[in-house]
Amino acid sequence: MERVIALLYPTSSFFARALYTLLPFTVFIAVMYSLLVWSSVIITEDHIVNSYLDREVSRFQQDYARSPATTPLPATSYLRSYWAKDPHLPESYRTLPPGRHELDDERTHVQVIYLPTAGENLYLELDESQLSSLDRHASLLFSTLWGVAGLVIIAGAVLAVVGARHLASPVTQLADAVAQGWRPGTDLPGHGRKDEVGTLSRALSQLVDRLHDALERERAFTRHASHELRTPLGVIRNSLAVLRLPHCSIEKQARGLERIEQASGEMETLVQLFLYLGREGERMPSQAVALRPLLDACMHKYADYLASKAFRVDLAIDSQLLIGAPPSALQVLVNNLMGNALVHGSDYLHVQAGPDHLQLVNGLALGSDIHAGFGYGLGIVQRLCTHCGWRLTITRESYRFVARVEFP
Repeated sequence: MERVIALLYPTSSFFARALYTLLPFTVFIAVMYSLLVWSSVIITEDHIVNSYLDREVSRFQQDYARSPATTPLPATSYLRSYWAKDPHLPESYRTLPPGRHELDDERTHVQVIYLPTAGENLYLELDESQLSSLDRHASLLFSTLWGVAGLVIIAGAVLAVVGARHLASPVTQLADAVAQGWRPGTDLPGHGRKDEVGTLSRALSQLVDRLHDALERERAFTRHASHELRTPLGVIRNSLAVLRLPHCSIEKQARGLERIEQASGEMETLVQLFLYLGREGERMPSQAVALRPLLDACMHKYADYLASKAFRVDLAIDSQLLIGAPPSALQVLVNNLMGNALVHGSDYLHVQAGPDHLQLVNGLALGSDIHAGFGYGLGIVQRLCTHCGWRLTITRESYRFVARVEFP
């Protein structure tokens, strides 16, 4: 099948393919037009000859019925008549049955009729070449027909080229737009068309957007994974260094192992979360998660840091409160918001939550930057909330910072 297509379309160009399709069609139409005209001329000529013979026969029958003895046989320069008993009647005519006949020379027409009043057949012989000038001008007619056919082919070829370029133009524009790196979120050429080109343009636009989203997810995964995994890896490396110290106490060994276990758990959670965020259309499974243990674990993680600061933390959270969410996503969300508030906040942190929301309010020192230096940043939090269908609202005032997440 591929070999047949290669023979029919020896080039992969869409323009050439369209041209190769239109040109044979144009030639076929021109040839059919010429044959149709020639056939019409031949049929018309035969109709004229037969009509003329019918009129001559009808007129002779009427005159012969009134006066058989004085009625002459039809005769002109191109028409001769014979009775069946006429010795001049060509022998080849005698075997012809009544009716119209065209001889092999395609010029002589013979009509045979039986006259009851005469009791014999009447033969009318018409020389078409004498009646019609078609044979004398046949060469001119053929030349004219083929000349017109040639003009039709040339005009059709020009129209085929124009039509092929017109057909190929939207596809070429699409290819050029995609090759030049079309920006996502914008419509490709032909997007508003209602035909197959419009369908192709819209499909390509959607494909470009999906590819761009996939590339952005891959970049975000690489960026966040390379940056955020350094913290737990640093904790593991430091804990191992402590464990290798000579005369390391049992208490420090236990503390180091606990930190390694905690850091490895964070790494597992981070990798799982980033993989989910990097997959298109895949949702993390949700379940009822107790919020208070996540907050307590985060407070324990920053206990040493808080001991060195005058910081008041108020956790107005019921220990029995459950939130329906993916566990790893909720854990990362809490760690990020709590970490940003504890490290970059000032004076106080108030955490309030319900089954459908989580809100953190912390004070701000003058000139502080809540976005700098810690955690995943608000960009990854926003992306996490969007992926899970949560609504994130960030409000910054001169003296406090409010982060509120609403769960569906």
